[in-house]
Amino acid sequence: MFSDNPAAWLAVAIAAFCGLLAVRYWQRALFGVFVLLVFEGALRKWAFPGAQAQIYLVKDAILLAVYLGFMLDNRRTLPAPAGTGLIKIVLVVGFVWGCIEVLNPNSPSILVGVMGLKAYFLYAPIAFILPYAIKSREHLFVLIKRYLIMAIPVAVLGFIQIMAGPASSLNVYVDYSEDTPTMLSYFGHENFVRTSGTFSYISGYTAFLSFVAFLAIGYNMAHGWRLKNNIIPIVALSLVVGAMFTTGSRGPIWVLLATGPVILWLAATSKVLSLQTAMRLCLLVPVITILSLNLSPQAFQAFMERAEHADTAYTLERTFSWFYQTTEALSAEPLLGMGIGATHPAALSIMGAEFPWWLPDELLTEDEMARVTVELGPIGLLLTCSLRSLIAAFALRSAMRFKDPAYRALGIVLAVHLALGILAPIMLNATLGLYYWGALGLVLAMRQLEQARGTVVGTVVGAENRPNNKPSASRANGWSSPSPSILKVDNANTRSAPPAV
Repeated sequence: MFSDNPAAWLAVAIAAFCGLLAVRYWQRALFGVFVLLVFEGALRKWAFPGAQAQIYLVKDAILLAVYLGFMLDNRRTLPAPAGTGLIKIVLVVGFVWGCIEVLNPNSPSILVGVMGLKAYFLYAPIAFILPYAIKSREHLFVLIKRYLIMAIPVAVLGFIQIMAGPASSLNVYVDYSEDTPTMLSYFGHENFVRTSGTFSYISGYTAFLSFVAFLAIGYNMAHGWRLKNNIIPIVALSLVVGAMFTTGSRGPIWVLLATGPVILWLAATSKVLSLQTAMRLCLLVPVITILSLNLSPQAFQAFMERAEHADTAYTLERTFSWFYQTTEALSAEPLLGMGIGATHPAALSIMGAEFPWWLPDELLTEDEMARVTVELGPIGLLLTCSLRSLIAAFALRSAMRFKDPAYRALGIVLAVHLALGILAPIMLNATLGLYYWGALGLVLAMRQLEQARGTVVGTVVGAENRPNNKPSASRANGWSSPSPSILKVDNANTRSAPPAV
């Protein structure tokens, strides 16, 4: 029994102590969650395979302590970022509707509903708390650079796993249960193992690589794609893109290829992509591409084999499956849905079932929007789509209005990432969910920092008004720092503004 197990009591005592630390130092604990997210799968697969469920819930427990610490912290002086009122209203209404759906009579269990509520809303507060944990512009970019450095060994592990082969202990996924070990997935004619890095499953690894790739693009673009003092972020981008091929997943590669021109167009439109930066980019892109493709030639060859043998009709069906599955769910389900969490994979474990007997056959879906429809009904689908669309529009509008060119560059990439989140499996994939709300938190952090400095839309002095009409230092050296005109505006308008935390 639990009361007779000293190790269990010791674990409870350690957890309580760590919880108190997370409440006291909630800013560092919040950053620690994003680090733990990367290595959580390694702990579950290799270090403590007998405590997979407990380790999976550690980050959620830390987040609850972070939320408590944030609410108890009376040292917060910065006002909340402006313009988020409608997002908060839709989010709160969606949460209330989710609470109602916990009691849905079609749900197999209230516990399933509580789990669904966690999947939908536990990570959302991160977006509104993260801005208060970032102290300054320099702090923001130092944190991003450190995360890119941390991503390098995780990406390299993908290449090692490909070379190690299926018999290696490195190539394992987290088992669903001890009785039924998870089978490995393969791709290519030579049956290479689809790598999962330090993550529990392939989906978590691909979500990590995709987000870090966007983060690296934004960081490098904010620094004008300069090689000087910027080698590590460029190397990180090359390794992350190369590691995508080791997963065998086509989605991350196609997304980068599709969104690349959009990011460049937005950068040029917002005057982030200067002529000098464009010239550097023309030289760097071929180098990054060649390096990424040659880091693991076997993985690239297997990826191309999988891509070439893909059926075009099947690809189109997968692309638009969200629409077909959602419309079918709308026509076949009850008005109030089947209850929040009813389609979540964790519901099977909670109910101790091998098949979701509580769902009719016509409501068995794979796509996230279709699952939202099945669980929350048309009202829940409308609230979810409205919330994600509002977030994407808000992020894009904020990115295009930032006065600091570095904020504008990073904001554009984050806005594209959040736009992709409209249809992404944020509820089903915890890794993607954390990065989704974290990306919104970064946008709000930049907005709050500019708001605290007092920059106002339309007050930046143009180049034509500078003495002797000389180009600014920021135009000569890339977008690595705010231009003198921005600093001039800030100094003129922030004498009574509160300093950045």
